[in-house]
Formats: sequence, C-alpha cells, structure tokens
Amino acid sequence: MWQDAEQVIGAQLAPGETAIWTGRPRTGLVFRPYDLPVTIFSAIWLMMAIYMTGAARSMGRGMTPGGFRITSNPFTGRPMFIEPLAIFDIVGFLFIALGLYLLLGRFFVDAQIRAKTYYGLTDKRVLIVTGFLGNRFISIPLERIGELNVSRRADGSGTIRFGRTAYLEDWHGSSLNDHRHYGYRRIEPPSFDLIDDVLAVRDLIVRAQNLRLWRMQE
Repeated sequence: MWQDAEQVIGAQLAPGETAIWTGRPRTGLVFRPYDLPVTIFSAIWLMMAIYMTGAARSMGRGMTPGGFRITSNPFTGRPMFIEPLAIFDIVGFLFIALGLYLLLGRFFVDAQIRAKTYYGLTDKRVLIVTGFLGNRFISIPLERIGELNVSRRADGSGTIRFGRTAYLEDWHGSSLNDHRHYGYRRIEPPSFDLIDDVLAVRDLIVRAQNLRLWRMQE
C-alpha cells in the first residue's frame, strides 16, 4: 500500500522531536552502473544453464518412430539416463531460475523494496523505514554520523551513504574436507538511496548535525 513519507516518519518520532525532511527513493526499475557486469555474467550463466539442461535432457533421447532416440547400455540393452534425467531436470531448472533472477528478477525485487522505503531527517537523527518482507527500522543519531558520501546523477538525484563500505575479515570452511580459506565480507552502510535533489538534502543533514553538536556542547 502506498503511504505518505511524512505520515510514516511522523509515526516514528519521539516526543519533542521535529522532522526536518522526509522523502522516498525513486520508484520503478533502475539500472545502476554496477549492474552492467552482473547483467553480463547472468546472461552468460543463463545461456550456459539452458544449453547444459537441454544437453542433459537430450542424452536420454533419440530416433524412435516417434522421432526420439533412447541411448541404451551396450551391455544390458537397457535405456540409460532415464532415472538420473529427473535430477538433471531439477538442477537444470534451478540454475535457469537463478539466471533469470540475476538477469531480470532482481530489478523487480529492488523496485519493490524502494517502493516501500521511507527516509526522514529530524533534529536528532536520521531515519530509514522499509516495509518489504516485514518492517525494518534504522535510526542513526546525528552525532554518530562520521562521514557522508554522496553520489549525484546528472538530473540532481543521487544517494547519500552514512559511512563507507566496510570489508570484514572472515574465514570460510567446508564440513566435507575441513578445508578453510580466508576472505572478506562486504557490508554496505545505511543510505538515502536515489533521492531527488541529493545535494540539498546533504546540506540539510550537515546543518542539522552542526546544530545538534552545538546544542550538546551547551
């Protein structure tokens, strides 16, 4: 259900707290710069999944009066791959479904998440409310926002990230062979994603931050 940002953010305000700005991310399907390599990879993945699934299915078919050929075991004369074919079908269709999601489905999921996301700036904190698959609420006190990273588009819209992308060191292991390897886990900071007039909103945040810090020092 479509809701007004002022109404949603207003319901989250504490007594004595004042809303300075409310907004929402851009709605609809959006193609971002980092989507290009993922789209290319997912297109290759999907083509390979379709080809390999078709090849696996054809291994049990051939020339009969109905136009199909069944490959037979040369020792027993029985058809081959009839039982494993069901497994090939299931695995193949799962890979195809994953490829379709990476190529197209993720754009619709992203659009649905943004359609149910609301942003707010008050005299005390930054608020992010998301209603996709349950309610998610993020509250960041102004005095704890150490860094604002802004990316701006040609039309003036853009994204404000509250902090930097973090990479946490992590060990990954396998229970099958007890093999462990070292890697990193990427964590994106909270953000006002794809908002209109991003520079004006940034200026509001900076002014609210400075005023908040000044009041705390009184």
